[in-house]
Amino acid sequence: MGTSGSTNFTLNRDQIVRQGLLNLRRIDPSIAIEAQDIIDGSIAANLLIKAWQTDGLFLWLNQEVVLHLAYNTQSYLLGPTGNHCAALSDAGYTQLAADEAAGQLTLSVDSVTGISASDYLGIELDNGTIQWTTVDGAPVGGALNTVTAANALTGPASRDNYVFHYTSKISRPVQILEARMRDVDEVDTPLNVYSSRNEFFQITDKTTQGETLDLYYEPLITNGRLYAWPVAGTTDITDRIVMTTQRVIEDFDSSGDNFDGPVEALPALIWGLSTYLAPQYGVDLSGKGAAIIMAAQSYYQRLKTFYTDREPMRISV
Repeated sequence: MGTSGSTNFTLNRDQIVRQGLLNLRRIDPSIAIEAQDIIDGSIAANLLIKAWQTDGLFLWLNQEVVLHLAYNTQSYLLGPTGNHCAALSDAGYTQLAADEAAGQLTLSVDSVTGISASDYLGIELDNGTIQWTTVDGAPVGGALNTVTAANALTGPASRDNYVFHYTSKISRPVQILEARMRDVDEVDTPLNVYSSRNEFFQITDKTTQGETLDLYYEPLITNGRLYAWPVAGTTDITDRIVMTTQRVIEDFDSSGDNFDGPVEALPALIWGLSTYLAPQYGVDLSGKGAAIIMAAQSYYQRLKTFYTDREPMRISV
């Protein structure tokens, strides 16, 4: 008999909750799980995966994002209602194919590849700032590529000025792992990401303009706040900050939601869920119940070991 040829096995929310309860031997495996057990188990599962985010850096949660700079701006909000920050794979740019006057809505561009209706659109103006709007209707390709902006240009924009675009803002990052400044020639310069708020805020003149060198990030609630120094001047406005961030694990909202992670993480999730639910079901985790804790710890440690970034070994002589 041959193999299945399939590698897409996973479990959804209700199946994960059921497996966690079966480990506790507090439900009958031959009957359907009660609705209240699903509700309680779902809450515990969401609490567990959120707690995971504070312990170690799981590689599958790493996300490359790009932040577009704003003139003379000391801090940026990163999140669904924040500044213009998108997944790197979602962001692109082109250039104006003709001079565009203030008040213009229809813009001639070198290419409309990757641009869709309702995308965010950022146009480099001649005064050294970027005007952000959205795309009004589908772009027109062919011999003459045009994009219609939802809002008219507030100033002139010359041919070869840059036009940036992306579809969606990112979710709030948990933390920033590393960052670099990327210019329009796709050349990167590493940036310093401070881990200490006090150290960053000891920088005396926060209004200094120039190429950004230092960053500090606060996760906050809906949007995180990223501080940058020096702040972007008119000659630096087309540079972008590209960051490797740790994104948030997606919630279990409905019964059919799969786990937002690799299948290898499911044993750690299921056994960890068992330890979360044990007190609610009157399971003593001492004595024989200690085996549940041992299994949860073992699977979670294996997960951390395998999915945590490993620094290269350097030997000094």
